[in-house]
Amino acid sequence: MKDNCKRLIKIMLSNEEWINAGYLANVMGVSERSIKNYISEINSFEKDLILSSRKGYQIDLKRGKAFIQSKGRNIPQNAHERVNYIIIRILSNDTDQGSKTDLYSIADEIYVSFETIKKDMYKVRKKFMEHDLYLTATNSFVAVEGNELDKRKALSSILYEEFTDHVMSIDVIKNIYPLYDLELLQKIIETKCEEYHYFINEYALINLILDIVIGIDRMKKEKTFEKEKKDDKRIGIREQELARNIATEIEHHFGVTYSITEFEELTIILLSHLMKMDFNAINKENLELMVGSECVNIVKQLSDILKNTYFVDIDNVDFIIKFTLHIKNMLVRLRNGYRIKNPLVNHIKNTCPLIFECAVEVSNKIHELTNFDLSEDEIGYIALHIGGNLETQKSKRKVISCVILYPQYYDFSNKMMEEIKNHYQEQLEIKTVITSLNEIKNLDKTDLIISTIPITELIRMEAVIVTPFLNEKDYRNISGVIEKIILRKKKARLKQHLMQISNPLFFYKNKEFEGKEDAISFMVDIMQKEGYVNANFAQEIFEREKQSSTAFEHIAVPHSMYMNANKTGMFVLLNEKKPINWNDNLVSIVMMFAISREERAIFHDVYDNLIVLLIDKPNAVKVLESAGYIDFIESVISCFS
Repeated sequence: MKDNCKRLIKIMLSNEEWINAGYLANVMGVSERSIKNYISEINSFEKDLILSSRKGYQIDLKRGKAFIQSKGRNIPQNAHERVNYIIIRILSNDTDQGSKTDLYSIADEIYVSFETIKKDMYKVRKKFMEHDLYLTATNSFVAVEGNELDKRKALSSILYEEFTDHVMSIDVIKNIYPLYDLELLQKIIETKCEEYHYFINEYALINLILDIVIGIDRMKKEKTFEKEKKDDKRIGIREQELARNIATEIEHHFGVTYSITEFEELTIILLSHLMKMDFNAINKENLELMVGSECVNIVKQLSDILKNTYFVDIDNVDFIIKFTLHIKNMLVRLRNGYRIKNPLVNHIKNTCPLIFECAVEVSNKIHELTNFDLSEDEIGYIALHIGGNLETQKSKRKVISCVILYPQYYDFSNKMMEEIKNHYQEQLEIKTVITSLNEIKNLDKTDLIISTIPITELIRMEAVIVTPFLNEKDYRNISGVIEKIILRKKKARLKQHLMQISNPLFFYKNKEFEGKEDAISFMVDIMQKEGYVNANFAQEIFEREKQSSTAFEHIAVPHSMYMNANKTGMFVLLNEKKPINWNDNLVSIVMMFAISREERAIFHDVYDNLIVLLIDKPNAVKVLESAGYIDFIESVISCFS
């Protein structure tokens, strides 16, 4: 069935009276002929679901709701999906005092035995307790107890897990809440945000729609807040006006009424996702007025980490403004217990490990300043803000030195130099222009010679021959040589750094461990005996693991965030026969780093390159064949192509 047909059913379910085709056409933004076609299609699926007369159209409410719900959630396929399904069913059935859910009915719905459901209930209870909610049971009937806000947040948390195996989209929420017109809700939010000059990105919009529709559904079931929340003085008049306008539209179209408490909660939800659109009106001078002194002070302390440890350009005003606005929104979420899903988090972690590591350290500082723990999703959004600036800094290391050889003829050599400079300004540093082969022997060390004449084989420098008037082929040849030099220098630098931090005592192959804790303790003990780390190192490693797992699929890179080791070193474990259990991963390569403050730049270079390189399975298989530390380094370097 087409989405428009489903949407038409949802619109009609909100009206018990007869509705004419003109009204439906206006609401849906289509022609009356289209409405008639949709109704014909619907009735072909479900005979006489929608009746017609001179008064217009009317839907059988009971059959309509059952039909839409039947097109909703999929049957769970494993224990994890069953647990989430059970929690959602219990919370969805929590409609009035004393309401209970029959576990036999759930077993029938998802085609498993009652015994299977009973086994799942241990994890169900545990998840509820994480949100300060408790289950009561009478025979096969269960009910949930706790305050309404905790129930909504539990529901939100579980539903976010629905996004784990799906592309994050409004269609996923439709499967969970098939009775609501989510396209209309999205239009209301986007229209009002534009009117009040607020911006919301696509990912945050999906999160916002989910949180709002949870509230709408709970209000429909007369499950509202018992006590009024305290007015938040940090919410401005304009923000309250925006929230009131959105609330009014929702009340009109979705048939709910926002109490004072519900309205305050809606305002908080909105402010945790929205960002002011008029960046041009914000500068360093009025930023504190926009976000408050607390937020500005937090960002100042975070800036020290970004600048001194990861060399991020904190003088970039655009970055600081957007980063500060993000931190403000994040603090609203954290204070009010709202989660936000980030579909890019695993991609960022696996492809940009150093950027993600920087974000982890920033999140650790936020915890230190606010006592809030950040999820990996929040860390991922911080990484997105940091990434652009960090990449700018990294690109500066790609510059290679160049000399142009062009026999003197008027000022043609100057014209060529300008053309090359403009074309390769971020990659080449032109040191000089020479006019004869004899001048080459007097040159300081240089990476590349671009010449308009043949160069003798005796000159052992990288060279590319071009025409006096550069053409597309010349540019391709220059670009090819530049990439070749960059790769060679990268391999040489990485090998130098790996040799610098290597120690044959820090290499073990196929040693069995009970789990990551056992493996970490083993490595730390040896590094401590060799004087690399102090007695607190193991604790620091485990603290970092709590922030976010250092496992990247089949590799793990445990380390401390404090960079206070006596000496920088890397411990290598290769376990292709019996991989190590590392949270949800089976890890066959472990590289544990001890990092001294003075050599943190080496860690940055090695860390980023090793993870991106070895996360590629063929490279990992090749490296796992290494017999010793030096062999390991040679295998890593040979993986570059």
